[in-house]
Amino acid sequence: MEYSINTHSTDDAEDLFIVAKERLLDVSDWRDGYTYTLTDGHKRKAHRNAHSGDFIKTDNDTWVYINKIQYDDYPDIGGESITMFMNTESDTESMHTIAINRVGKVLTVQGFNLSFYKDAATFLKRLIATEEYAIAS
Repeated sequence: MEYSINTHSTDDAEDLFIVAKERLLDVSDWRDGYTYTLTDGHKRKAHRNAHSGDFIKTDNDTWVYINKIQYDDYPDIGGESITMFMNTESDTESMHTIAINRVGKVLTVQGFNLSFYKDAATFLKRLIATEEYAIAS
C-alpha cells in the first residue's frame, strides 16, 4: 500500500514529514479500530515514543516487535525517510514495514505486510494526511 501527498512547497513537505514522523513514533496514539499499546523490551507499558527493541500490543493480543527504526537524510535529492521494521511474535520470519518518505514537495507513506492492523489503509493515510493536505480518494 502506498499513499502520497503533493504539498505546495518544500517547507510544507518538511513540516508535514515531522508531523508524520511524530505520529509514527507515538504508538499509543495509533487508531484504526484497534488500540495499540507501546511497551518496552520487557513488555512493560512505556509512556514515550517508540524505540528499536520495543513491543506493540494490539487489542487482539498480537505482540509486535520493533526490530529497527531507521532515519535517513538525502540532501542531494532534497529528501528524508523514516522506516519502522517490525515482526510479530507468532511469525518472526515475516517483516512488517512502514516507511514515510519525503522528496522535495512530495510526501509518501508505504506499508508492507501490515496484517496485524485492523484497517491498514486508514492507518497509513492518517499518518501523513492533515486538514490542509488530504489524500485524494
